[in-house]
Amino acid sequence: MTTGLHRFRVDQVFDLTARGGLVACGTMLDGTPVGGLCFVDELTGAPIRVIAVDFPTPTTQRTGQHLLVVSREDAALVRPGRVWAGHVLPES
Repeated sequence: MTTGLHRFRVDQVFDLTARGGLVACGTMLDGTPVGGLCFVDELTGAPIRVIAVDFPTPTTQRTGQHLLVVSREDAALVRPGRVWAGHVLPES
Protein backbone atom coordinates (compact mmCIF):
# COMPACT_ATOMS: atom_id res chain seq x y z
CA MET A 1 0.00 0.00 0.00
CA THR A 2 1.28 3.46 -0.82
CA THR A 3 0.79 6.73 1.05
CA GLY A 4 0.06 10.11 -0.46
CA LEU A 5 -2.62 12.62 -1.39
CA HIS A 6 -5.94 11.43 -2.74
CA ARG A 7 -8.92 13.45 -4.01
CA PHE A 8 -12.36 11.98 -4.68
CA ARG A 9 -15.32 13.72 -6.36
CA VAL A 10 -18.76 12.34 -5.47
CA ASP A 11 -20.79 11.73 -8.64
CA GLN A 12 -23.74 9.71 -7.31
CA VAL A 13 -24.97 8.48 -3.92
CA PHE A 14 -26.93 5.34 -3.13
CA ASP A 15 -28.37 4.29 0.23
CA LEU A 16 -28.24 0.50 0.12
CA THR A 17 -29.15 -0.97 3.50
CA ALA A 18 -27.21 -4.17 2.84
CA ARG A 19 -23.95 -2.22 2.43
CA GLY A 20 -24.02 -0.81 5.98
CA GLY A 21 -23.55 2.80 4.84
CA LEU A 22 -24.00 5.18 1.95
CA VAL A 23 -22.41 4.15 -1.32
CA ALA A 24 -20.61 7.08 -2.93
CA CYS A 25 -19.90 6.48 -6.61
CA GLY A 26 -17.27 8.89 -7.80
CA THR A 27 -14.11 9.77 -9.59
CA MET A 28 -10.63 9.71 -8.09
CA LEU A 29 -9.10 13.02 -9.16
CA ASP A 30 -5.73 12.07 -7.65
CA GLY A 31 -4.59 8.70 -6.35
CA THR A 32 -6.11 5.24 -6.29
CA PRO A 33 -8.60 3.93 -3.71
CA VAL A 34 -7.06 1.25 -1.52
CA GLY A 35 -7.52 0.22 2.11
CA GLY A 36 -6.91 2.69 4.91
CA LEU A 37 -8.39 5.78 3.23
CA CYS A 38 -8.84 8.87 5.38
CA PHE A 39 -10.71 11.82 3.79
CA VAL A 40 -11.91 15.28 4.77
CA ASP A 41 -14.48 17.35 2.89
CA GLU A 42 -12.54 20.03 0.96
CA LEU A 43 -15.19 22.69 1.60
CA THR A 44 -15.70 22.22 5.34
CA GLY A 45 -12.67 20.22 6.51
CA ALA A 46 -15.03 17.75 8.22
CA PRO A 47 -13.81 14.13 8.34
CA ILE A 48 -15.41 11.53 6.07
CA ARG A 49 -15.65 8.07 7.62
CA VAL A 50 -14.94 5.59 4.81
CA ILE A 51 -16.09 2.14 5.87
CA ALA A 52 -14.93 0.25 2.77
CA VAL A 53 -13.94 0.38 -0.87
CA ASP A 54 -16.73 -1.54 -2.59
CA PHE A 55 -16.47 -4.03 -5.44
CA PRO A 56 -16.39 -2.54 -8.94
CA THR A 57 -19.45 -3.00 -11.13
CA PRO A 58 -19.50 -3.32 -14.93
CA THR A 59 -20.56 0.36 -15.08
CA THR A 60 -17.80 1.64 -12.79
CA GLN A 61 -15.22 -0.45 -14.63
CA ARG A 62 -16.34 1.14 -17.91
CA THR A 63 -16.42 4.73 -16.53
CA GLY A 64 -13.34 4.49 -14.30
CA GLN A 65 -15.37 5.41 -11.23
CA HIS A 66 -14.96 3.92 -7.77
CA LEU A 67 -17.38 2.98 -5.01
CA LEU A 68 -16.73 4.01 -1.41
CA VAL A 69 -19.00 2.97 1.44
CA VAL A 70 -19.30 5.88 3.87
CA SER A 71 -20.85 6.15 7.32
CA ARG A 72 -24.45 7.41 7.32
CA GLU A 73 -23.30 9.86 10.02
CA ASP A 74 -21.61 11.81 7.22
CA ALA A 75 -24.76 11.99 5.02
CA ALA A 76 -24.67 15.80 4.80
CA LEU A 77 -21.24 15.59 3.12
CA VAL A 78 -22.06 12.70 0.80
CA ARG A 79 -23.60 14.73 -2.02
CA PRO A 80 -22.90 14.83 -5.77
CA GLY A 81 -20.24 17.41 -6.59
CA ARG A 82 -18.51 17.32 -3.19
CA VAL A 83 -14.76 16.75 -3.28
CA TRP A 84 -12.92 14.96 -0.51
CA ALA A 85 -9.18 15.19 0.06
CA GLY A 86 -7.09 12.86 2.08
CA HIS A 87 -4.34 10.35 2.31
CA VAL A 88 -3.78 6.64 2.66
CA LEU A 89 -2.87 5.70 6.19
CA PRO A 90 0.43 3.83 6.42
CA GLU A 91 0.29 0.23 7.60
CA SER A 92 1.16 -0.23 11.25
